[in-house]
Amino acid sequence: MIKPRFGILSIGLLTAFGALMAFAASTNAAETHSTVDRVYSSAETAEFKTLAKATIEALASGKQSEMVAKLTDLETAWDGKETVLRPRDEATWTLLDKTLDKAISALRSSHTDLSKGNAALSDLLKLFDKATKP
Repeated sequence: MIKPRFGILSIGLLTAFGALMAFAASTNAAETHSTVDRVYSSAETAEFKTLAKATIEALASGKQSEMVAKLTDLETAWDGKETVLRPRDEATWTLLDKTLDKAISALRSSHTDLSKGNAALSDLLKLFDKATKP
């Protein structure tokens, strides 16, 4: 007679599940880690801050097409400076980039989420302030 080995299977599944949960927790912790080094000059971040503020203002005014245009301008400006800014501090650049991506995803998707987009842009402005040298 063959004895079922559910005990071993259950332990194996629990171990795999635990490892997956530990990985997810470490990934979330890394993504929310907000240590930003002051690596950029105010001249380097001024355009990004101006465009982010203009996007927030258009969003608050209900000017959808203007908001999308300003967001696109911000994305284009940011991407255009990647080769200059990214090498200075990979972690800082990546955090800024992911935050901008959150705003873009929230505001230019088929399911626009204005509150998430606004929150991401506000976070982006705070991060630019932290990343800008005094």
